[in-house]
Amino acid sequence: MVREITLKDTPLKLEGSLGGERPLYLLQSSDRRKVWVSEDLLELYVRAKEESPFRLSPRGISFLLLSGVIPTPWTVLENLFVLNIGDSVEIRAERGQLKLHFHHFFPFSLSQRSNTLVPDENQLLSLLAEAVFTRWRPSAPVYLFQSLGKDSNTLALALFKAGFRDLICLTLSTGDRKDESSVAEKIARRLGFRHHRLKLPLKISPRILSEIEHYFREIPLPCADGVSLAYPLYALEIDFAGANVIDGSGNDIYFGHVPRPVEYRRQKIYPHLLFLRPLADRLPTGNPFQKVARTRSEMVGAWGFTLRDARLIYPESESVLSYWKTQDKKHKGWDYLDMKADIWGPNFEFDRVMRKVRNFAAVYRAHLLLPWTAPEVVSYVGNLPEKYLLDRRTFRNKILLRDLLRKHLGLDSDVLGKYSYGFNAYEFLQKMRQKALEEILDCPLWDPSGIRKVFQRLDHRAREGDRRSRKLWVRLYLLSAWYNHNRYLERT
Repeated sequence: MVREITLKDTPLKLEGSLGGERPLYLLQSSDRRKVWVSEDLLELYVRAKEESPFRLSPRGISFLLLSGVIPTPWTVLENLFVLNIGDSVEIRAERGQLKLHFHHFFPFSLSQRSNTLVPDENQLLSLLAEAVFTRWRPSAPVYLFQSLGKDSNTLALALFKAGFRDLICLTLSTGDRKDESSVAEKIARRLGFRHHRLKLPLKISPRILSEIEHYFREIPLPCADGVSLAYPLYALEIDFAGANVIDGSGNDIYFGHVPRPVEYRRQKIYPHLLFLRPLADRLPTGNPFQKVARTRSEMVGAWGFTLRDARLIYPESESVLSYWKTQDKKHKGWDYLDMKADIWGPNFEFDRVMRKVRNFAAVYRAHLLLPWTAPEVVSYVGNLPEKYLLDRRTFRNKILLRDLLRKHLGLDSDVLGKYSYGFNAYEFLQKMRQKALEEILDCPLWDPSGIRKVFQRLDHRAREGDRRSRKLWVRLYLLSAWYNHNRYLERT
């Protein structure tokens, strides 16, 4: 449902949901005399076509190129905003127009947790199961995206303990050392669930190319996560229309987002080298100063092209450094774990990790369930003492889930270690290299000569195996293919 707000409805305050289960989207009219609000982005797109066409945001494109994420409340569209975890907006009438005043707070500080609460694993599992049962479509198939991670397997265990058996677990099968599917299948079958391996194609067929183009035509918003490209492949194997799809994303912000040890050390050092940033931004991407001349806020995961290269690619690129400096000031004196959770959760987790699965659900008309974002689950875990959630000395996260899975499933996350998702977007795109090159180099969003100049260097470094160059290669493809095909954009 879309709510229309006019001058007579002000002043008005709106807030994002506690755990980000249902972000609130706001569309402002061109004359700024109306604001439409909805949890359903596609409904807003219908309203936009009727009354207020979208405008591409240079700031949004700049953030995607330079940082890989667009922080809330902004989006890639000039007049579209979003409220996520901790976000709020005051809408006021000023000089005959509606003015939007955005605010943000962090609701899950580790230092402010209760010191007396003791977790009850049965209560947690029950809350997770109820988060599914109270939100699902009872007569539709139920799929779970299952990896070897703690989040998805805890959800599987919760459904098993609740007596549900008609679950189909889906795991990516890559056929290499990162392949999680065989172990995941054993876990699923131990719980009495069916399991399906999602296999990657050896060759890119015309049907796959057509499905990828369909995907980019239909996604509501772009996403800079290369794993996005796996979802059109999944849809060729399974018809998700109307089905319940459970995803385990969304709990890092309140479990405590534990960084890697090297990141924790660097965030104490690199911000002192910020005086080198002007030099880094004037040089090509990948220069030695770029890595070290970063704000503390950027250390949580923001990186991309240098400002020089971004402006060659997209001449309207704006510097985003002032935003990250402001975040540093807002978080001055904060414990880094709290700071990382506050910046990563509402922004990176939302605009990368969860955006891709929300896009998938919108394109393939799946009924998406995100149990870890349910307010009742968030409230429960978000009040637990730190000692049950993480260990600062060993940099172990989600201790409660580690213990639970070891006890009930024999799944030892300490032995398995951290698996990164096995889908390699760069290698996949090289199987359709000519098509990918056309999408990037012929994209009308980019400056024709600038994109070729930057891309030639980027492609060379990527082919030599440079990891960051490969990720930027993929990022350019994702943004280009979205701009080239997306039906919600009005191109000039």
